Amino acid sequence: MKSYVSKAEMEELGEGLIKHYAGSSKEPLRCVDIEGFITEYLGLTIEYVSLAESDKDKIGFVSDGRYPLKVFQDGAVIERVFPVNTIVLDRLLLRAYDSGRRRFTMAHEAAHIIFERINPEPVACFHRIYDTEQTYDVAELAKRFNFEETQASAMAAVLLMPQFLVEQALRVFNGGRRLPIYGSGVLHPREKVIIQKMADSMGVSFTALVIRLRGFGMLNYHPLEEYMEKEIRQGGIRRAD
Repeated sequence: MKSYVSKAEMEELGEGLIKHYAGSSKEPLRCVDIEGFITEYLGLTIEYVSLAESDKDKIGFVSDGRYPLKVFQDGAVIERVFPVNTIVLDRLLLRAYDSGRRRFTMAHEAAHIIFERINPEPVACFHRIYDTEQTYDVAELAKRFNFEETQASAMAAVLLMPQFLVEQALRVFNGGRRLPIYGSGVLHPREKVIIQKMADSMGVSFTALVIRLRGFGMLNYHPLEEYMEKEIRQGGIRRAD
């Protein structure tokens, strides 16, 4: 049976776990050490391999100790069963520019383990990337956006961006003030710079942080017309003069 964890439960549990893990640290927490949380707090192993699965968007895997995984080894493709409680990540995630995606993938797989400990039912789970250029049939979409994967991604966001950490970043980079947004999604370049600084300090993507800011009510909504009038129409007139 699927174990449903509400958004409120997820927020409280995820934030509580990170606070509990970071509690012994002498330094103020600015960015979640997700790798340390996984290995030191959850007691899991992380292993990087060159995945050889035919589905190239499989980038992360949490092993149940039974399901074989195809990997490249010594120039050949072999099937390898990893020990239970092992998070297997594609070696390509070690690239410097993939830091954000690597951290999210680790958090996503950690979420699977957390949910499995809440409702013990070991299952091998892949984390996939979604290719916006590829056409997926209904069955493939169901696999990518099924219940467990959606919950794991939501928990990953909580683990990397708990509310107390987002609030702290907002205080540091914007004095704790809500950030203006126009219409439903238009940001002034000034606010984009602030959000990017916040995201960089937390080791997350710009887009992921905007979603959390929106969810926490940290965006101050203004009519789109206000932006168009002040920043485009009037701004254009001033430049023309």
